[in-house]
Amino acid sequence: MESYKDVFISESMEHLNTLTQGLLELEKGNLQVISEIFRAAHTLKGMSATMGYEGMASITHEMENLLDAIREGRVKVTSELVDTLFEAVDLLEAALDALREGDEENIDAGEVSRKLSRFVDSAEEAPGSAAGAGQQDRDPAVAAMDGVKRVDIELDKDCTLKSVRAFMAFRELKELGEIVKCIPEEEKLEDGDFDRTFSIFLKTGAGDEEIKERILKKVSEVTRVEVTSVESSSGGKEKGRGGDMKSVQTVRVSIERLDSLMNLVGELVISKSRLFQIKNKYAIDELNETLAYIDKLTTSLQEEVQEMRMVEVRYVFDRFPRMVRDLAKKEGKKVEFVVEGKEIELDRTVLDEIGDPLVHLLRNCIDHGIEPPEERVEKGKSEVGRVLLRARRVKDHVEIVVEDDGRGIDPEKIKKVAVERGIISEKEAEGMSPEEARMLVFMPGFSSAEKVTDISGRGVGLDVVRNKILALGGTVELESEVDRGTRFVLKLPLTLAITKALLISAGGRTYAIPLNNVNEILNVRDEDITTVMGQEVIQLRGRILPVYDLLELLGKPTNGDRKRSRPVVVVEKGGNLLGLAVDELIGQQEIVIKGLDGKLRDVRGFAGSTIMGDGRVSLILDIASLEVG
Repeated sequence: MESYKDVFISESMEHLNTLTQGLLELEKGNLQVISEIFRAAHTLKGMSATMGYEGMASITHEMENLLDAIREGRVKVTSELVDTLFEAVDLLEAALDALREGDEENIDAGEVSRKLSRFVDSAEEAPGSAAGAGQQDRDPAVAAMDGVKRVDIELDKDCTLKSVRAFMAFRELKELGEIVKCIPEEEKLEDGDFDRTFSIFLKTGAGDEEIKERILKKVSEVTRVEVTSVESSSGGKEKGRGGDMKSVQTVRVSIERLDSLMNLVGELVISKSRLFQIKNKYAIDELNETLAYIDKLTTSLQEEVQEMRMVEVRYVFDRFPRMVRDLAKKEGKKVEFVVEGKEIELDRTVLDEIGDPLVHLLRNCIDHGIEPPEERVEKGKSEVGRVLLRARRVKDHVEIVVEDDGRGIDPEKIKKVAVERGIISEKEAEGMSPEEARMLVFMPGFSSAEKVTDISGRGVGLDVVRNKILALGGTVELESEVDRGTRFVLKLPLTLAITKALLISAGGRTYAIPLNNVNEILNVRDEDITTVMGQEVIQLRGRILPVYDLLELLGKPTNGDRKRSRPVVVVEKGGNLLGLAVDELIGQQEIVIKGLDGKLRDVRGFAGSTIMGDGRVSLILDIASLEVG
């Protein structure tokens, strides 16, 4: 069984996520999810017992008893009941964390098990029985056969944990419509009591190919999916085949192996750049033809590997509804939490790094943003606050928005607190615009909380958010209006491994600027440049654009007679545009990003390095951390 441990942990985390999302819906009064929650608990129980984890099997058994009582209408759903079920979920998650670290399961389920069993022992018939909703999914007589499709699924002959695969198929198909019947019976599927094939009758408007793609993409170890339409007039007779059988083999690959594969692809990209340099030096027709083919293959391989590393943001987003619910309850606030764009994909490396920043932002929304119900009513607002978490794809990056309709950020209050804490002087505060004042919340040690709680008030949070996002090559924008709410916008690159960059030369050295930072390129003449208060500026379509010598920003020595008539790269920094004067534009190129180690890691202005085709190392500029006057 030890060989199945990793599979068990991975699949169990998916079931715990299903339990968490289902319990949140159940608390809102959605009794339709009870069957899905029950199946998740039942499958977890069977898997735990099979693996010999008695503590987990025991607590999931008690959960199953309580969920069954809810499904039959003998127990009414209350906030206290949901809290207890969440306690059980937390225990199960702690047990999985211990197993992941190589420790024993070793959980004390006694107290939570007793709480769960007490609900069942004191069960009273609840009005509006949930049993009907739970049983309705199981009884094919309640649904007309019009629009019903039979989905035949065959698992790999060496499939482990068959019940898990069946449950995942149930979950995916249920998102497409209503399940009216299954063969064999649902209980046998949950217990893994079937050979390799099973059938699910689904009432849906989805197309055959969409159904196939859903199962083949989302459920591992499936070798065949066949979709057949069913006619009600013929008593359930099958009508036409939903296309040819489609087979697929899947295999689990660790993220470490994908990282290694990406590194190899990166080396291949570097070698390709070297070959192109050789091509430019020697005019060999055969080399040109071969290089064109190698370039095409390398690009395709790079795109495939990057696609393999892409993960839907739901992997992170699904953690937050439970967290927001618990924080709001603890603070005595009513919050509607809206999540959008969970299907948007990001590189797994980027995704793993954004969890903590999003936790900080959501905590600030609950603690600082959303007002208590009575205060909201006094302001003429709904007593229920709204927090939005949204992801969307914008060109070559992903934009994540965290927004609330609460108090907003008062720039005058921010300036007052900053002066009191010695972050800025009173003179600096007087000259600040409201936008500049709001950005002070990102300063280290800044906190406007009047008391320290376990949620916030220690001055650690938004500066961590900003530094983390900047380290990922992204940006953070802040918009706020008093009593209307606050909006944080995180812009993140799709991947950190290979990116397109503009190569430039300054002071005899080559530097790379990621293209997502480049707004445009200008050829500036001497007569275009003027000096205002010691700062060189140019007019750009009616606005003043400050221009900085890149070498000066990097602290490099410059010649006094350097030409002012040079190429200027217009970049975006903190929502503002500025120009970087360079010596020469080399061109656009794909680069492989290598991290900086040791003392170089803390040097401002650089995000990493890359190896050029001729073997030379060039530094990648980090526009966000460049210090400008």
